[in-house]
Amino acid sequence: MKYLEWTMYALVVVALLFFLQVTFFAKSADNHGIVDTLPAMLEYFQADQDRLVLIVLTPTCPYCLQSYPFYRTLIAEKSKNIGVVAGTNPNVSIELQRRILQKENLSVDTLIALPNQDWGITSVPTIIILNDRARVEHVWIGLLDADREKEVLSVVTRNE
Repeated sequence: MKYLEWTMYALVVVALLFFLQVTFFAKSADNHGIVDTLPAMLEYFQADQDRLVLIVLTPTCPYCLQSYPFYRTLIAEKSKNIGVVAGTNPNVSIELQRRILQKENLSVDTLIALPNQDWGITSVPTIIILNDRARVEHVWIGLLDADREKEVLSVVTRNE
């Protein structure tokens, strides 16, 4: 019986140590899963731009459709040194996405098909802010509430 009792104590100590390691000592993981750098996006920067907003969406996504009014606001209020690229899944018709953007009066600099899975993009809509070296600075995933919309606007309207 003593052996079983000591085994249980040892398991409790190991579990406690594991909990402490995961909770307090582990480095915070990138919770959005998107790769740190998207070098393919460098070609979409204009000469006068030092940041890029990548909006990832699909024409059949109801949350994307609900987000279009915010995207219009984002584009209207963004700093002049920020470009906007809309990216859609390559399995979806890019022409359909283009027509929806036109119908919604959403004017982006470029519309591209992009490899969502290769870049770690698993949900739409997603907004990614890239610096001039195509490093990911900020990520917002899903339908944004008012506070998160303000956060995005704060990032894209400041001149740095």
